[in-house]
Amino acid sequence: MLDAPRDRSISYVRIRSPRGVWKTRAECAALIEKGEADFLLSGSGARHGATGSGRGPIVRFCLAGRRAVGKRCLRGGLLGPLLGGLYLGEGRALRQVEAAARLQRAGVPTPDVLAAGSRRAACLFRAQAVVTRELAGAQNLLDLAPICASRLRRRGLLVMCADLVRAMHQAGFLHADLNVSNLVLERGPDGEILNVLDLDGGRFVVELSTTDRFRNLARLLRSYEKWIAERVRLTPREEVLFLRRYCGHERDRLRELLGRLARYRARLTLRRISWRMSAGARSGGSSLRPRE
Repeated sequence: MLDAPRDRSISYVRIRSPRGVWKTRAECAALIEKGEADFLLSGSGARHGATGSGRGPIVRFCLAGRRAVGKRCLRGGLLGPLLGGLYLGEGRALRQVEAAARLQRAGVPTPDVLAAGSRRAACLFRAQAVVTRELAGAQNLLDLAPICASRLRRRGLLVMCADLVRAMHQAGFLHADLNVSNLVLERGPDGEILNVLDLDGGRFVVELSTTDRFRNLARLLRSYEKWIAERVRLTPREEVLFLRRYCGHERDRLRELLGRLARYRARLTLRRISWRMSAGARSGGSSLRPRE
């Protein structure tokens, strides 16, 4: 069951730091203004970091007495290798503040954004960074794969994942990079909660079509096939369980998604061969989790 919407009476302020401009929670403003998070805006913004950790490395630090996670915003897709961490204007990072608040109001678990900022980097381009609350005992679905040999544990995670993606889509949000590394389990005093992370580039739409849903789910399926399936293979019954939980009583949507995802998976055959060859070349035959 998803959490109820959190209290969104929290205020944000806009301030300038020695190296950038930030939108920050009021309780963090004094430290942000002094430059406590400016280090996130430094560097080239090259695409590097731990395999499976997303588009760039994360940094854990304390901000106003809270455990926080900071991350430089990096581009994906065709522009990623060319522009890296450079964006026109400062709006992209700031939109993550609004997206997180809107998802939380809809009851979709996602970490509180403590601050989002940018600095001028080159001409009209800016470097951007986001600071969020650190999730206690955080493990993404990729990290959890080795301990999912238990059918009961595996199905419990499948249900949480289906509920989370369904709630996100019901809120009208299309995630730009929905994959197993961006679905993160938090272990708190009140139990386990699955969170969605990395809202960068996502967007809200008035109504999601079945095609919108299929594209997001296909992205998630692709990451499962690429990173997890070699170690933990879901049974056909478990895959249907996920889609049934996601679709609820919408039987027509369930049938359409089952067919489209099956056809999409069939087209991944050549990619699987490429992934395995690439993993073998990079690791010398040892296990390696390739980046999405």
